[in-house]
Parts: sequence; structure tokens; C-alpha cells
Amino acid sequence: MPKYICLPTGQRLIENIRDFRRINGFPQVGGAIDGTHIPIVAPRDNPADYYNRKGWYSMVCQAVVDANYCFTNVYVGWPGRVHDARIFSNSDIYRQGENGELFPQHTVNINGTEIPVFLLGDAAYPLKSWLMRPFSDFGNLTYEQKKLQALSTLMVVEGSFGRLKGRWRCLLKRLDVVTVRVPYVVCSCCTLHNFCEVHGDGINEQWLNGVVGGQDNVFLANLQNNQNNYAENIRGAVASYLV
Repeated sequence: MPKYICLPTGQRLIENIRDFRRINGFPQVGGAIDGTHIPIVAPRDNPADYYNRKGWYSMVCQAVVDANYCFTNVYVGWPGRVHDARIFSNSDIYRQGENGELFPQHTVNINGTEIPVFLLGDAAYPLKSWLMRPFSDFGNLTYEQKKLQALSTLMVVEGSFGRLKGRWRCLLKRLDVVTVRVPYVVCSCCTLHNFCEVHGDGINEQWLNGVVGGQDNVFLANLQNNQNNYAENIRGAVASYLV
């Protein structure tokens, strides 16, 4: 797993940034983040903790992916009922981001603003200098802001989860293992998925029929207030760059 699932560095990071830019024009994207629920059998201990808002038992898998459907970070183990804000704030990705350890300190200047390498998340995630999210739409977005909304890289995350579950279909139904084993199964599947993607083992498109990738948007409300002017300036500069 450490060999096949790791954040990109060096030339691999440069190529990943280039590939994200090729997809839809976003500069400085080092990865995209999202989460998905893994169906499980109701645990014997504290089953209510695993009963998610969708009405079934699950364990949450939070993941970062690169531009080529490969997982670069996987965080799995929290019960499905736990709020995503708590999961995110307890993850290594959050700690590394807050400590400035997520990506190398390589910036590019866009419209007078130094833009670092960042993760791209959807509206469920907080705005950070190392994590960009779309603008909140209250009906008064500018053309630049709407452009940022339209060009979503999160399709890569959903595609990665879809390909993962399409290949390893045990993740589509209730995983029939004891609860403590679920993270091992999920991480093993993610590792094997990357192995297949890296070595050119193609996916049968029929495997993706009926497969849902990422989870529904949920709001990380208690983290969204941690915005700062620098993060806002970065998002504004990226939005203007995309026009």
C-alpha cells in the first residue's frame, strides 16, 4: 500500500498538476478529495453509530485521487453516522494541510497572487489556502465565479470511486466481514485498483453500470468559518485565470 498509495512528489507531482490542467484548465491542482460510504453488515457493538443518514449501515472512506483515477491518500474506518467534518478534521490530510506539509512549497504567480499547490474539493469542504472549493451560490455570482463552479475536477474523484467499486464489487454490497476488518479490505481494494490503473489493466465499461461514485454533498459547517483572506485571494485568482 505505501508503494502504490502515496501523495505525488517531484516529477510525478509536476505531471499530475499538468494532467489536471489538461482536464479542465485548473492550475496548481495536486489532487481532488471526496468521500464515499462503504456498505457493511450491522456491527454487534454500537450498531447505531454506523447507521448513516441514507438509512443503511456503512463505514466512510475519504480519499484523495490524482488526475488518472489513482488514489493518493485513503482514510477509512469512521462509522457512517459520524459527521464528515469530524472525519476530515481528524485525518492526516487535514493535519498535513494545516501544517504546510501536504505539498512542496512551489507557487506560481497568477494576477499578482502566489498560488500554492492545492487540493480541490466540492462545496462540502472548507476553504483553505491548500484546499479550494467552489463559491457559495446565493444567486449573485460573477461570471468568473460561475466559471469556477462549472469546471469541476471532482468528476475525477467520482470516476475513481466508480472504477474502484466496478472492479471490486464486494464494495457495492454489504461487506460480509467483521467491522474491524473493513478498513483492511477497502485499503486492499484501493491498492489493487491503483496496481491495475498503473499497469494499464483496463476496465470494462459494463462494470460501471449502476455504480455510484462519491457520496452526496454534506456540509462541514463547523470548519467552513476557517476561511482567510489569502485563501479567498487564491480562489479569486484561480477563477479569473479560468476565464
